[in-house]
Amino acid sequence: MKKKNTATASIATICAQDEIATGKVKPHIQPLYASSTYIYESPEEASKIFAGKEQGFIYSRWSHPNAETVEKKIERLETFDLKVEAKALMFSSGMAALSALFQSLLKPGDVLIAQGNIYGTSIDYFNHFGSVQGVKIIYADFKKLKELEQLLKAEKGKVKLLYTETPSNPTINCYDLKALSLLAKKHKAKLAVDNTFASPLLQQPFAFGVDFVLHSTTKFLNGHGNALGGVLLGTDVSFMKENVWKVRKLHGSIVAPFDAWLLNTGIKTLPLRMKQHCLNAQQIAEYLHKHKAIVKVNYLGLKTHEDHILAAKQMKGFGGVLSFELKEGIKAGRKLMKQVALCKLTASLGTCDTLIQHPASMSHSFVPKKQRDAFGITDGLVRLSVGLEDANDIITDLAQSLK
Repeated sequence: MKKKNTATASIATICAQDEIATGKVKPHIQPLYASSTYIYESPEEASKIFAGKEQGFIYSRWSHPNAETVEKKIERLETFDLKVEAKALMFSSGMAALSALFQSLLKPGDVLIAQGNIYGTSIDYFNHFGSVQGVKIIYADFKKLKELEQLLKAEKGKVKLLYTETPSNPTINCYDLKALSLLAKKHKAKLAVDNTFASPLLQQPFAFGVDFVLHSTTKFLNGHGNALGGVLLGTDVSFMKENVWKVRKLHGSIVAPFDAWLLNTGIKTLPLRMKQHCLNAQQIAEYLHKHKAIVKVNYLGLKTHEDHILAAKQMKGFGGVLSFELKEGIKAGRKLMKQVALCKLTASLGTCDTLIQHPASMSHSFVPKKQRDAFGITDGLVRLSVGLEDANDIITDLAQSLK
């Protein structure tokens, strides 16, 4: 019987199916390869694999089947229906992926311009290792493209990387990837995008000319909060295979087989989960938008959001994370987080259950207060990662907590 070619399969099929090596044993689900090393049939075969003349595995610090499975799957998702080739490399965390990009692309004397309202630990990393490694870090508002171009011109060709995050964490802003990509190319810089909040199901940055895409796979891609992981994808395939892979190999920062296996399992339900995350988040954002205790709700699905039109053009859905400001500020926020019963107080996001946190004292406590205030990460901001529970149950929990 002729088998169907899955190379042109839909997004849902790519997520659900596994490409498993053929052989006498044909498991339905990809096995967990809990092995640090691999056996060769002969010294000649080993020599060819070590020399890169034949495909094969050497040592699980270099690569392993579970990592390669999710790398190939995420490559297909991020380039789906695009005339773009990209190489993905899995890491032990999103921060490990970010550090590999930083270390493989930047050298002393280079400049990195980053958006000012991104993940707190990303800012902490840039501030620390920029200082240690002699890379100048500039934070800017990536909506102000004219000012951004002035910064690029002022650095006279030293800017090697523009780093953005859209939707942004935790202010939930959307940034024009096409405009940023054109600006980066004009000044011979690369553009990297953290796509964690959207996932490839809602946004494909490569469609807009972006050079690198990152994810904390711990979040929506895994979806169950049971494994750490990160992925970096790049359209310069040789750079990824040589420069980035070398950093991963030498640092030993590859994802563990079990974490990669759990990630692959999570991705199987990604289309269903992202659809429900979006539906629930929209309903809850609309409820909070009308609540008398709330000053402002940051959710791209609200027509009142300043980036709603851009997000509708750039994304296929508005995501599962929102944030909001309470009228009584941090005092009210602390009361809310003490009162909630269904929503869990923790700093992560993208899981099946609803998570709530206070960025200024948790995920963004590493960011200087002056920078937090300048980029909208105020002391009264609360972030909500909306889960897959019944939306009415989440609303009931918030309602009783906001009294």
